[in-house]
Parts: sequence; C-alpha cells; structure tokens
Amino acid sequence: MIFDQMQLVDTHCHLNFKSFRDDYSSVAKKSKQAGIKSVVVIGSDYQTSLKAIEVAREINNEVGSRWAYVAVGIHPIHFENDGDFIEIEKLAKDELVVAIGETGLDFYRCKRSVFPRQKELMIKHIDLANSLNIPVIFHNREADEEFASIWNEIKAKKAVFHCFSSDHNFAREVMEKGYLISFTGNITYGNKKLKKVIKRTPIERIMVETDAPYMVPEPLRSKGVKKNEPYMVLEVAKKIALEKNIDISEVAKQTTQNAIDFFNLK
Repeated sequence: MIFDQMQLVDTHCHLNFKSFRDDYSSVAKKSKQAGIKSVVVIGSDYQTSLKAIEVAREINNEVGSRWAYVAVGIHPIHFENDGDFIEIEKLAKDELVVAIGETGLDFYRCKRSVFPRQKELMIKHIDLANSLNIPVIFHNREADEEFASIWNEIKAKKAVFHCFSSDHNFAREVMEKGYLISFTGNITYGNKKLKKVIKRTPIERIMVETDAPYMVPEPLRSKGVKKNEPYMVLEVAKKIALEKNIDISEVAKQTTQNAIDFFNLK
C-alpha cells in the first residue's frame, strides 16, 4: 500500500462515525503508514462534531504529530437540529478546526419544502466560517437548481463542494465563484457525466476525498470491501489521472498542495 514517496490528503472522512467506533485509531495509523499526509474529519451535527475533535486529538497524540484535522457543522439533513448551532460556534474555536461544515442542501433525503430551513442554516455556517476566516465545506445532493437560485446570497470567502456529483455546467458555476471541487469514490463507478467534469476542471481546482466509511472506490468495491478508509483515496487519484491523462504523481502533488492551501494545514 505504500505510495512510493507520493502523499495524498483525504479532505473529507468520518472517522468519528459509528462505523469506526472500534478501530479509528488503527485505521488512522494504517492510512498514515500507507502515505496519507493528513485527513480532515468531518462533523454532521453537534455530537459528531464533538466526536471529530476528540477522535482527531487522540489520533494525533498516538501518531505524535498533527495528522488529523476537523470540520464542525450540521449536515442539511439534520436541519431540525439548528438549535445546536450555538454549540457548533463554540466547537469552531478549537485549534484543530480548519473548516465549517458540512453544510448545504439535500433533496435526496429531504423534501424540497424544507429548502428555506436548510438555506437559513447554511447561511449561518457561511457567516461563521467568514468570521473565523476559514473555509466552508458544501454538501449538495440533487439541489443544483436551488443552489443556482441563491448564488448571489452564498458569499463564502473559501468553499469546496465535496463528493461532487453534478454536471460540468454546475461545476463551471462553482469555479466561477472561486470555489473548489472535491472528488470521491463515486468517480470510479463509470459515470460519464463525472468523467466530463474531471476533464474540464483544472487540477489546480481539485481536491480528493474518501467520504469514508461511504463511497468505497472501484476496484475495491467489486472485491467486496464494505468500508472505505482514508488510504483508499489513492483510487480516486488514479481515476483523475486516468481521465486527465496525466501522471498520478502530478495529481498527488497538486491536490495535496491544494488541500494544504485551502485548509491552511501545517
């Protein structure tokens, strides 16, 4: 699994989720040994945001370096927990927090009638991120039209659309706003729409992620692997290299630098 001097940053994983309850430490050590330079552990509500900080701090103590970083926020499917946002504001002051999120819009698991509430919560996240001068991590699932309808209200200083699944037209709008795009294991599933996005997105605007434990990339998924881990982000980088017809080392070097600059990683 060694990457031969090549390092990657998993910019979005959930080592704080129940799937990793019993093995987040060993998973982290394995991924670090495999060549993962850093990970960003993402919260989806108050409890998982708090857990992200606890897990990251424990991992860093065990590996002896600041390897795991954190984002805190309330996922749009948890919009009814908006009263917890005051606690998110407190957590955001922790030294390991490098971003706010994930936040955004989701109409795969929620009815479109909740759009005003998801939007209001998202704007709170954006304002918090701007006040702390750190980036926002956007979640967008089946909500391109709604995002497009409020582009002028989305004034994040820095932002990334994680687990990108939209088409090249939406990708162009994202880049026109000055934001980044992050790809995960879904790009390895043969989606022609995402292939076009990869080809048309400059490598300087791309980051890579696993969204672990979800989105196990191919060919691992076909081999029966059920749980994604940070080191598996290598398969995402390989796919980007293939579609852009560039060397994997170039993908690793540039996406890692993008992540360092975006999150201000040390």
